[in-house]
Amino acid sequence: MSLTKFTSLKTALNLLSLIREGMLTSLWSIKVFTSNSMISAPPHEYHLDKPTLQASDVKDVPAEFVADPFIIVHENKYYMFFEVLNKASGRGEIGLAISNDGEEWMYEKIVMNEKHHLSYPQVFKFKDEIYMLPETEQTQGVLLYKATNFPFEWEIACKLFSGRYVDPSIFEFDNKWWIFAGSEGKNLHLFHSDSLEGPWVEHPQSPIITNNSSISRPGGRIIVQNGEIYRYTQDGKDYYGKATRVFKIIKLTDSEYEEEEAELILSGTNRDNDWRRDGMHHIDQVKIQDGQWLVAVDGHRFRKINYFFWKLDRMFSKIQLKIREALSL
Repeated sequence: MSLTKFTSLKTALNLLSLIREGMLTSLWSIKVFTSNSMISAPPHEYHLDKPTLQASDVKDVPAEFVADPFIIVHENKYYMFFEVLNKASGRGEIGLAISNDGEEWMYEKIVMNEKHHLSYPQVFKFKDEIYMLPETEQTQGVLLYKATNFPFEWEIACKLFSGRYVDPSIFEFDNKWWIFAGSEGKNLHLFHSDSLEGPWVEHPQSPIITNNSSISRPGGRIIVQNGEIYRYTQDGKDYYGKATRVFKIIKLTDSEYEEEEAELILSGTNRDNDWRRDGMHHIDQVKIQDGQWLVAVDGHRFRKINYFFWKLDRMFSKIQLKIREALSL
């Protein structure tokens, strides 16, 4: 049998399996809560009782899910940026929710969409400017954005470096900038630079993790607290989105890297219909007033749906998008 015929037969068999058995989709949601300390151990269950933001809260695009939240405090308001998977485009876009107190959140709108997938919108301040470093893996580069009219308008400031990297996580330490980024093959890479816009250099020990889906993919903002550095990572050994772990970095220089695992901190409940039944894969936390921390996490549950219904839903979402675009002309 020729390779072309074999590939066509395999595709047909996969399609028949989807039609017969249905397909699994992940319903991701976001929870925001306050903590008296940085999260380096599993939070209390009552913090995670129900989600703060769900796909149904998104009104301007047909959302499959919301995930990857990052928070920034600016002029006494709280802004949360996150991935919205748009069913019409099939791509991730960056959504925004705003809060006056960190407890009650209101969805605003999509603030960034491109012709490629966007997710993991880490937002941060530097020299009176606000930046965002989202995942732009499909562009084959790590792109840094800068706010031109915060929080709604953004432009590309520069490409930090080339390559297909997922979930780039940026932080400052010891007068340098550092980025952890995942790649295919279950690897974790480390880069550093003397300035934000580069040039960026890959660490001599990078990739610091290879062929390990339990600890290689970044799972949230790197926290530097009292001289200690904590790295959060997804545990996807059994399946994508199962859990989140934290590592303590004990040596970080231009030439050396060493870390030790602290604890598994976020995981699913295995409870029927729980919003995070099947896992959690992301955490962000920012220090606020009175020594408290504002924490944002995400979680998901699997749902089996009919393949034809899924295709129809995508088709109608695309039609709705075209109608909206026509009406806005």
